[in-house]
Order: sequence, then C-alpha cells, then structure tokens
Amino acid sequence: MNAPDSLADEVARITTVERRIDDRPPRAPSVLKAMRPHQWIKNVLVFLPILTANALRDGGAWVNAAAMFAAFCATASAVYIVNDMTDLSADRGHPRKRRRPFASGDLPLAIGLVVAPLLLLVGIALGLAIGTTYVIIFYAACSLAYSVRLKELPLVDVFTLALLYTVRVFGGAEASNYRLSPWLLAFSTFLFLGLANVKRVSELMDLKRHERRTTARRGYQTDDIAILQAMGVSASFVSATVLALFIQSDSVAARYTHPELLWAIVPLLLFWQCRLWLSTARGNMHDDPIIYAAKDRISWLIATAVFVVFIVARGFYSRVG
Repeated sequence: MNAPDSLADEVARITTVERRIDDRPPRAPSVLKAMRPHQWIKNVLVFLPILTANALRDGGAWVNAAAMFAAFCATASAVYIVNDMTDLSADRGHPRKRRRPFASGDLPLAIGLVVAPLLLLVGIALGLAIGTTYVIIFYAACSLAYSVRLKELPLVDVFTLALLYTVRVFGGAEASNYRLSPWLLAFSTFLFLGLANVKRVSELMDLKRHERRTTARRGYQTDDIAILQAMGVSASFVSATVLALFIQSDSVAARYTHPELLWAIVPLLLFWQCRLWLSTARGNMHDDPIIYAAKDRISWLIATAVFVVFIVARGFYSRVG
C-alpha cells in the first residue's frame, strides 16, 4: 500500500503480490498545499510603506516591493514545510491540522528536506537582487526559531508572531526605499500583537470546544483565554490611539492635501479589529485572522474604504481634474 516502486519490486521477488494499492494524491498538489499559498496574503504588508509614503506613482518602488513579496512567499513556505515536519506528532492529534500533507502521510519527509532548502535559496536570491538579503535571513531565522522552540513559550510566541508581521512591513520599506516612520512602526507593532493574540485565542477556543485543556508544543491552557483576550483587545485599541496621534502629526499635514479625511481610517480599522475579536469570541475564527479577513466580505469592504480615503486625502482626483 502506497509503497515505492523499488520496495514493491523487492516484495514481488520474494512472494506473490495479490494486489497493490496506491491511492496517494499526486505529489505536485500536495507540495503546493504544504507551501500554504493561502498564507501568502500576509506578505502584501510589504506594499504598506509605499501607500503610507504617498508614493503610489513610483513604479520602481512597486517592482522592488513585488520582488520582496515573492522573497517572503518563498521563505515563508520553506519555514512552513520545516514547521510541519517538526510538528508531526502535534498535528496528527489536531482535528484539522492532521490533514496537512506530511501529517497525513501524503508527502514523505524526504521531499520536504529537498523543497524547503530550495525555497529558502529562492528567497535569499530575490533578496540579493534587491539588496534586502539581511531582512530575509533575519525573517527566516526568527521563523525557524519560532517553529523549533519559541512557539512553546507563553507570551514569547505572540510577541514573536507580532515581530514576524512587522518584519514584513520593514522589508517592504527597505525594498521600496521608503523608510518606516516611528509612528508606522509603533502602530504596526500593536496592531500585529493584537492579531497574534487573536490567533492564539482562536486555537485555545477550538481546543475548548473539543473538550481538551492543552495541546502539544503550546505553552497555554484553555484557562488562559481570558487574559490573552484582554491583552489582545488592549493592543488593538492602543494601535488605534497611535494611528490617531500619527494622523494629527505635522508630517501627515505636510504630505496630504486633505489630511483631515484620514481620521475616517481610525474608526474603520478599530471596527475591523473589534469585529475580529467578536468573531473569535463566537468561535468563528479559524487560527489565522489574516486568512479569515481575506475570505471575509466585510473586511474587503473596509480595506476598500481605507484605500479610497487615502486616495481622496492625497488629493489625486483634484489634481487630475
């Protein structure tokens, strides 16, 4: 059953094979699934510095940011594969993660040992092309440390997740040559800390629904849900406060034609975060808030509204007219 050809031939020389069963799915789709392309949506954060710098017409910045996006995608996929290979036991005991290619047996570990280094080399090569290799290496090192050990440490894990989100924004800034302002860095840190807590709370609530108190390779218990919710909601509101302070700063007033319109973004983003927390409390969040938002119609409407506010505040239409 699902044996390599060499093993099947060896068995056939020893005895009579009555029937050979090979019901494994094709390898290519399984490899793609192990790369988790649905997670690549997180890497659109590399384009945020271009948007906040009011540089939508800078074609070179967009090209470099796109290369950075691809580098993060390849590197993240490499780390996801390593994570799945090191988490086999825990994933096989999880109600949903047991269906992952390595945990389910659809992919042998040997393929992961080949594909993961290749993807990492692709990410580093793209980083070399745009001069951001150090960002990719730092991201890969932090991600691997998280997969191997840091995910098991309470609080360290959510702060590391927030760091990994923020590194994506920093990488986009380095690639596009629009440096991060302290305001954007502070806003991103609190925003992503809130999202990291959403992810962890959703996992614990899933455990609670299945009447389990703990899970392998996690430092939390279901009793920790309340405190993690409190920390996450607080971080979400602090991010809105930082954004409001940034909007009234002199740098924004000098950069936008109608800076007062940017105030509309504060309630929009706070509403979006509160909605994520409400969905989490109701048990509708499935592990990752970014993936949830990518499939959520309301989140797309909010993102569109934020983008429109940026365009109008910039004064693009008034200059065209």
